[in-house]
Amino acid sequence: MTNDETFDYDIAVSFAGEDRELVRAVVTHLKDHDIKVFFDEDSTSEMWGENLVDFLQAIYGRRARYAVLFVSQHYVSKKWTGYERQAAQDRAFQQSAPYILPVRIDEAELPGLHSTIGYIDAEFAGVDGIVDAILSKLGDRTKARPPKFDGRAPRTTEAIATVLSERPPGWEFLLYGGLLLQGITALEEKYRDHVIEFASHNGKVINDSEGLPLLRTKLTSISTIISNVERVLSPEAQTAAFGKPGEEGDPERIEHLARRLTSIYGELLDWSADLRATGVANDALRHAVNVEARFADGPIRQVRALVEQYLSELDGLSARLHAGENVNLTFTLAITLDPVTSEEFDRALDAYRDTQIN
Repeated sequence: MTNDETFDYDIAVSFAGEDRELVRAVVTHLKDHDIKVFFDEDSTSEMWGENLVDFLQAIYGRRARYAVLFVSQHYVSKKWTGYERQAAQDRAFQQSAPYILPVRIDEAELPGLHSTIGYIDAEFAGVDGIVDAILSKLGDRTKARPPKFDGRAPRTTEAIATVLSERPPGWEFLLYGGLLLQGITALEEKYRDHVIEFASHNGKVINDSEGLPLLRTKLTSISTIISNVERVLSPEAQTAAFGKPGEEGDPERIEHLARRLTSIYGELLDWSADLRATGVANDALRHAVNVEARFADGPIRQVRALVEQYLSELDGLSARLHAGENVNLTFTLAITLDPVTSEEFDRALDAYRDTQIN
């Protein structure tokens, strides 16, 4: 492994959660020197949905030039740091050049780490000393590499990871758009079922007397789902995630907002499918149920249209920012129920009620 381009990261840090404050300070200083660091806080979306054992094996076994292990009593006792340490030690065993760079926080002994391997004493060196030692170890390998970001909204897991790693101008919006697309795409099979109005039987069967309560309950339910859109897209929630003008955003909060919006999209799909999957014997009630299920059609289309339009705008974002344009991206989504469907539902409901009177 001698070619710089074979490594995604200059440094991969491995640590226990109890030592996060020290590690975060070291990582922040390294980033100021344009060092590419694998740090879990920056990679939540890349790890989302992955088999973490395989993912960590790849990070500490192949994707980083050096692994910096922050050794403490907490580190030694943790399961996940054990996976990271084992992957790093396997890599170190396979190459003659140094790979593991231990930072000793206390007197804890790390299994498998030879006592003759040189280490940095965190208490003695402090954050600045640790950073200087890492920079010295990297030497001329810290020279800037060509960016991987292609200027477009990220549409793959790898592209999302690149945006998080390189953080180009407007990275917060690019990350949000990529995560929205990822969440919508994960539900594509449910969407296709929705389009053809297919739903596997859910095991529930209702009789005539249970029809009206079901229809009323489901109307209340979809209203509750839709009301959450306003909360997710509220100015307060957006500012907390993307930051105030001139401030950097919070990747974890951005990911949270994206997941919440796509979860609402998923709830709408599930709400409609659950109605269609319920067994109903009365033909008039069945018609009313089918019409009510179409209340989700409009909101589902609106969410998909928002994501599509947003990604289209993001594809030109970097060029506009580099040209000095003041870009203001806002997220607005006014969810409405189709009035035509509402009128059809009212007629279907009246027809069903007539069957109950007669």
